[in-house]
Amino acid sequence: MTLEGKPRNRAQRLVGVAILLVMVVLGWMLFSSSFDDDLLPELIEQLPENVDLGLDRVHYSQSENGIESWVLDADRAAYQRENEELALTGVELTFFNAGSFGDVTLNAVGGILRQRQKLIDLKGDVRIVTTTGEQFRSETLQYDYSKRLATTDDLISMRGRQLYLTGKGMVLDLGRGTLKIREDVHALFNERQSEGELQ
Repeated sequence: MTLEGKPRNRAQRLVGVAILLVMVVLGWMLFSSSFDDDLLPELIEQLPENVDLGLDRVHYSQSENGIESWVLDADRAAYQRENEELALTGVELTFFNAGSFGDVTLNAVGGILRQRQKLIDLKGDVRIVTTTGEQFRSETLQYDYSKRLATTDDLISMRGRQLYLTGKGMVLDLGRGTLKIREDVHALFNERQSEGELQ
């Protein structure tokens, strides 16, 4: 390489770094200004102050043995590289082949994807719909994608073709296709009401 080539390469690298920094700052400004006002403080509190990157229209997929097991889409995300966490808004998760539930789609206002712990914490109007016709609603949900378990300690409601139930606390096992409501279960089967634990 000639002596003239070295300064030129150095200048090109500096311009590239400057462009990347401008993109990161603009992305974060857009992300923070359009984030849901009620949810933003709670989500950002859980992340360190040094957010590395703001993104629009995120698509993340997880594969097992070369087969796509679930995908995550979000309107916006703020990535913090040190802790490998994404703060998300406008979240949609789709799980494939979730046992007897078939495919499962989950929507929420926002959440945190914690890559190290293999967890997704969701908050705000959490809705789950299965291809077999069940619909679940809760305010929060945690998904452990290493175990394929969706859990919450909050109040939940579930509507199926011939069943409507409410309760507190839920464990939805997408690997086995099973549901457990922990307590205060009220279920309506063909217009007859019963109480107890559903499993």
